[in-house]
Amino acid sequence: MRKTRLYNASKPLAAGFNIKITDGDFDYLTKVMRKKIGDDIFVFNGLDGEWRTKILNIEKKNLTLLVEEKIFNQTRSSPIALAFAPVKNVRIDFVAAKATEMGVGKFAPIITHHSVVDKINEERFAANIKEACEQCERNDMPQILPTKKLEKFLHEVGIFDNNQKSSKQNEEKILILCDESGLGEKASIMLPKILGNKKEIIILIGPEGGFSKEEFAMMRNIKNLYSMSLGKRILRSDTAIIAALALVNEFIDFSLIAF
Repeated sequence: MRKTRLYNASKPLAAGFNIKITDGDFDYLTKVMRKKIGDDIFVFNGLDGEWRTKILNIEKKNLTLLVEEKIFNQTRSSPIALAFAPVKNVRIDFVAAKATEMGVGKFAPIITHHSVVDKINEERFAANIKEACEQCERNDMPQILPTKKLEKFLHEVGIFDNNQKSSKQNEEKILILCDESGLGEKASIMLPKILGNKKEIIILIGPEGGFSKEEFAMMRNIKNLYSMSLGKRILRSDTAIIAALALVNEFIDFSLIAF
């Protein structure tokens, strides 16, 4: 039987500590998983690795876990940042969960000229990330960056300086533009060109209407930007995210990348 994992950031994890579980996690453990006193629960907080805990007692609205032993050291976060135009309703839940499973370390919602959705429900988005980390056995927790306009995002991550020129900070980053314009290279040709001496990989995914001509022109002036084709068909944004992440994970050796 698959082990039951729980993300809990309420306190540091160490042998002998007690953790009180309430609210949704309490309902999940007792009503969904039907856990009982003495059962093992594996807990992580994104900082101290993963620990085996045991249920000490169960009350009407909470239960107590006893932290017993560390089973995995803390893993470093992925160097992949996903800069994406938000999509509607249940599809944004899909993006949060599946991109987490595919290894995204940072989520950066961006607003573009053709964006229809200009914000995300961060609490709901974070809940989907949490559940995905618990399911896929990650013990780090991806970051959610504030929603920004594309140009502002590129300035703030050090891609451009104030004169709209490529910044020196950009030399530490790789940008992968998922390009539906027909000018992108095949992943099998483009991705092996990316060496393992960069600090961060930023994947750029546009909205349903695609990036505008002005946005393409701006991004094509970025040093270390690679334009990648995802095939002949025009993909929905959420489909493009999964396709791009699958390709990046296949071709890039993350053990060579400096964090």
